[in-house]
Amino acid sequence: MLSGRNVGPDQADEDKKAITSLIIAFFEAGKNKDLTTLSDFHSSPAVFSKFDENPPYTRQNSEEAFVYEQAAFANISDYSYQIDDLKVDLLGDAAVATFYLTYKGMFINDYSFEGSPVGSRARVTMVFNRTGRGWRMAHEHFSRFPDWVSTKTQK
Repeated sequence: MLSGRNVGPDQADEDKKAITSLIIAFFEAGKNKDLTTLSDFHSSPAVFSKFDENPPYTRQNSEEAFVYEQAAFANISDYSYQIDDLKVDLLGDAAVATFYLTYKGMFINDYSFEGSPVGSRARVTMVFNRTGRGWRMAHEHFSRFPDWVSTKTQK
């Protein structure tokens, strides 16, 4: 273990449940348009980074990720998501969660009052660190399945 902490099975289960709850709460905050809380899921700005499946494709810091996450969730209505095959691996005071994310919704252009469907199926890796505020996201990486089409059903 990285921290040298001796974690029993009960603590490990609690940590995995806390991380799972944090992941779900993050997507629920977006779905429910609770946009001001999105940065609360991130670790400190000195630690946090993100690669996204949507532009910009460069590494984002905490501030950039917060801005792009707010914009994405703010402009999508009827947002729904599904998390599949979630796996959480604990590494002392760090953890790695991997899963498949399928989401869809309607992108609304407020200027033209038009909407267009959006959706994706992505491979997601989230790295967490234990902080004084509990588990927080230190890194996010989303990568789209290259051949995914929204009408396909994949498992």
